Amino acid sequence: MKRMIIILIIFIFLLTACDNAASPSPDSPSDSNDNAYTPYTIIYSAGGPDVSMFLEWEWAKEGTDFVWLFQTDGTVSVIHCCGDVYYRQFNYLFRGNVLITYGSETSFDEIEVTNFTIAADGLSFTRDNGTGFTRGKARGSSPLVLSNNLLGTWQGEDGEKFVFSSDNGLIINSGEYGYLARYAELLTLGPLVDGTQAVFQKYKFNQVGNKLYLRRSDDKRYTLSLSE
Repeated sequence: MKRMIIILIIFIFLLTACDNAASPSPDSPSDSNDNAYTPYTIIYSAGGPDVSMFLEWEWAKEGTDFVWLFQTDGTVSVIHCCGDVYYRQFNYLFRGNVLITYGSETSFDEIEVTNFTIAADGLSFTRDNGTGFTRGKARGSSPLVLSNNLLGTWQGEDGEKFVFSSDNGLIINSGEYGYLARYAELLTLGPLVDGTQAVFQKYKFNQVGNKLYLRRSDDKRYTLSLSE
């Protein structure tokens, strides 16, 4: 009898453990519609610093052991507390007084769209979510030059026109935007008009040969062809 009780307890334990292992975390990307993202607006000021000043330095994230390196390919490498450098932890976009980052230091990727202010002496900057960075060692000075499959001019049959540049600039029809691409996702900010609200949008994209397929978070879809 005692043996049967022990076996039953073990069986219940194993069954519970299996259920826990099979249940996805609420934070798991597979638990959500990963294209669902409500567009919103953020005030844009053209008077922000040029991206080049961020490329020239290490930036220590205040209150942490992480040091960010804004790379010339549009990604952020992070120096961890052990001294190891982890590459492509984030993609970033600086436009005027707006900073967009997409990635993570340790966990699932997250998008942050914030205004930021930089100190008068250029030794620190702070995002409006309270995250601050302090300038550290100097790095080599090189311009931002992206390399991705989106670069170039893409046109749709209904007259849509997307022009992706290697400096994070994007023209949609006649409007000026900024963009970043991470894996199969495209984030855009614009139109960029000084002192007005810019709209943040998220897309899924797939590029096949000279065709580019975009699906915006509100399910609006574009089929574009690469111009000669």
